[in-house]
Amino acid sequence: MRFGPGSIFRAADGRLRAIWRAVLYVLLCGVLTLAAQLALDLVLAQGDSQRNAPVAAGGPLLPEQGIPLYALMIVAALTAAWWMLNVFDQRSFRTLGLSFEPSWWRQLLLGVAVGATLIVAVVGAGAVSGAVRWRLAPERFGFAEFFALGAMLLLAAAWEEIIFRGYLFQRLVESLGALWAVALLAALFGAAHIPNPAATPLSTANTALAGILLAVAYLKTRALWLPIGIHFAWNWVMGPVLGFPVSGIRIPTRLLAAEVSGPLWLSGGDYGPEGSVVLTAAAVAVTVWLARTRAICPSTDRQNVLQ
Repeated sequence: MRFGPGSIFRAADGRLRAIWRAVLYVLLCGVLTLAAQLALDLVLAQGDSQRNAPVAAGGPLLPEQGIPLYALMIVAALTAAWWMLNVFDQRSFRTLGLSFEPSWWRQLLLGVAVGATLIVAVVGAGAVSGAVRWRLAPERFGFAEFFALGAMLLLAAAWEEIIFRGYLFQRLVESLGALWAVALLAALFGAAHIPNPAATPLSTANTALAGILLAVAYLKTRALWLPIGIHFAWNWVMGPVLGFPVSGIRIPTRLLAAEVSGPLWLSGGDYGPEGSVVLTAAAVAVTVWLARTRAICPSTDRQNVLQ
């Protein structure tokens, strides 16, 4: 932790130090998120519905509950970030990385391409080795449910990126430096998935590696669109399209049903491809490429916002 002139709580410019702003954001975001979840529970209870949280261990992902839940949690996280940026940082909300500069959609689509390519390469290697086979999903396939699930996964990806690569990560970079901030948030990202069904030490390590990849995607662009695109396509292609569990969670509406065999370290087992050593190699390769490439950098518009 780097303390320059000033007190342990305040920097030389009189502002609360970045590390304490990060802590305060976590507390504020937690309170607002809890309020949002309680409000949704109340609405569902009044409608004689029972919420089945989309991230519940082993439970099915239900868009009718997941879409409003993630939407409310995104509002909570962004409200907390807006308040912190205005009151403590004296920075524009646009610095968070979700403003609609002209290049935002290109970064989002690039992220979708990167995430989809990574997962296709991983499961393709499994197919070549004979560890993966596919058949048409036995469930009755509905396009409405399929795309509703896609909308929910997009909101889920956006929420996780706002939480793990948004205000908290950015203040930790300011306080600890990029290397320590990436390591700390990646470890927390991996640890957050330990309670998921069928999690293994390898799946946890791979999830932490994914956290590093997504952090590098933010640092390369100083915007959240690229990591959101990677995160969304990663889950969308792996689950609803190719029929694998997403971090151990079974998807109710799938285009294909994947059947895996062979050793757990190769196939990922019931956790899905994220528990495979093939994904370890792919995630490392994509992270190194992303860190080294000069083709991806903050847009001119984004550089102007950050100045």
